[in-house]
Amino acid sequence: MKTTQCALAALVFSTPLMAADWDGIPVPADAGPGNTWELHALSDDFNYAAPAVGKSTPFFERWSEGFINPWLGPGETEYYGPNSSVESGNLVIKASRKAGTTKVHAGAIHSNESVTYPLYMEARVQITNLTMANAFWLLSSDSTQEIDVLESYGSDRPSEAWFDERLHLSHHVFIREPFQDYQPKDAGSWYPNPNGGTWRNQWIRIGTYWVDPWTLEYYVNGEYVRTVSGPEMIDPYGYTNGTGLGKPMQVIFDAEHQPWRDAQGTAPPTDAELADPSRNKFLVDWVRFYKPVADTNGGGEPGDGGEPGDGGNPGTGNGDAITMELGNFSATGKEGAAVAGDTISGFNRNGDNINYNTLGDWGDYTVNFAEAGNYTVELVAASPTASGIGADIQVDGSYVGTIPMSGTGAWELYSTFSLPSTVYIASSGNHTIRVQSSGGSAWQWNGDEIRLTKTDDDTTTPPPGTGASITVEAENFVTVGGTYADGQAQPISVYTTNGNTAINYVNAGDFADYSVTVAEAGTYEISYQAGSGVTGGSIEFLVNENGSWNSKTVTAVPNQGWDNFQALDGGSVYLEAGTHQVRVHGAGSNDWQWNLDKFSLTN
Repeated sequence: MKTTQCALAALVFSTPLMAADWDGIPVPADAGPGNTWELHALSDDFNYAAPAVGKSTPFFERWSEGFINPWLGPGETEYYGPNSSVESGNLVIKASRKAGTTKVHAGAIHSNESVTYPLYMEARVQITNLTMANAFWLLSSDSTQEIDVLESYGSDRPSEAWFDERLHLSHHVFIREPFQDYQPKDAGSWYPNPNGGTWRNQWIRIGTYWVDPWTLEYYVNGEYVRTVSGPEMIDPYGYTNGTGLGKPMQVIFDAEHQPWRDAQGTAPPTDAELADPSRNKFLVDWVRFYKPVADTNGGGEPGDGGEPGDGGNPGTGNGDAITMELGNFSATGKEGAAVAGDTISGFNRNGDNINYNTLGDWGDYTVNFAEAGNYTVELVAASPTASGIGADIQVDGSYVGTIPMSGTGAWELYSTFSLPSTVYIASSGNHTIRVQSSGGSAWQWNGDEIRLTKTDDDTTTPPPGTGASITVEAENFVTVGGTYADGQAQPISVYTTNGNTAINYVNAGDFADYSVTVAEAGTYEISYQAGSGVTGGSIEFLVNENGSWNSKTVTAVPNQGWDNFQALDGGSVYLEAGTHQVRVHGAGSNDWQWNLDKFSLTN
């Protein structure tokens, strides 16, 4: 059933302007008590044209050709852009022979954005009549976590009857070096056709509810068929270091001939099979994605702002609030990749409010403080996104904490969220406050205002022992130096993973220098958010004292994954009040060392 084309804005959330192909087909999974399902922007009914060569604007709003990285495919497979297209209301993934070779050219597309749990995903598909895999799957950017919504091998060869009658419902967790791969291999991971016979030559609805990092529910033609849950099924060998399937993942549709089929004795498709248009096409009628949200008024489109707030005069005493309208930023921008459907880099002014806010967007605000002291920080925001949203707060370039946030039920239904601890402002006058969206969700929140309220009048410095803390983002270095052994343009690089901007390509001998200002003299505890994929990495902390770099502590970084940032106790250092130059140095025995998200100094 194909309908007229829907505009992207109509698909962004749960209020489509026109009918979609899945209208009237209920989501078979349970959204949970007090929740309802909200349509995600990646949903696509493919009611547009995207030629094999060149594609089209509607296609590129959500998808890109090929794999999520430069890999060309497994075994004899070679991903080939022109073998994917959108025709007659279907995504077409085609397989063909690469001329003059034994390789198979196969179509592949992937989503421009990453998605994360909780998420229900479902597609209506028709598989090929080939020994190749027909695949609808999710993969993390570092290729260590995978969810297979559909993996099927439809072929009318008599030797392939067992696979022809089953759908593979599974997942993988990996360690890349040395390579280790776990997937469930119980009989339940191969789902037979309950009516008997093949899954070919018919349309199939197949879905997975990614409930949380430790739970996957599978559905076929609207019927619940399987749950995989708990560490013993998701990650029995600890490849994810206790996180489960917790990383954001990109969506992939492809066909592929897999080497394990060769080992099992299944010959690749023949020239005749690959040339037959009645058997060489994997078709996708539609794909839909849903998030569970609080069942209130059903949400709204990004761009529906709330009413303006109250002005913005400086506070002058205990309990007086400084209120800044979020639309009145002095600068804005974005860290990380663009999100499909968001054409604006940074915050978008909507009167005094901001909207079209996606992960990594930030705004700077010049705030005049009448007095030094401790201030609470509150943010007034609205979002139908249930989880994976938040706001990182910086003061004069230093990270001070994250405001945790949750869905309010709609883009225009505003609530107040608070920073868990107070922020110390060291002097009266103007300071720059940065608000940056953070978390695992691509679409974040609409913002009304930020409020800073003084909590004490009788002190201008934090009292000793109260835990005054300075957090430094690793990418905010003053300079870097070191070995250049990795061939990069400089010894340390900046990258973004899972919504965090960090530094990587750190070899033994590489270092990054930072300027850190502390309000009072004292002993400061050092902590790191670091990860490593090798054994033998260590962080040395040095302070420049009278022109000499003096080593203070050395902290071993365990081998728990490059992007699996762990809190590490870095010992302590005594610092006088004022500005210091500090250095983090790759001091371990391995040539490769560690990735670093941030470090903190706490009095």
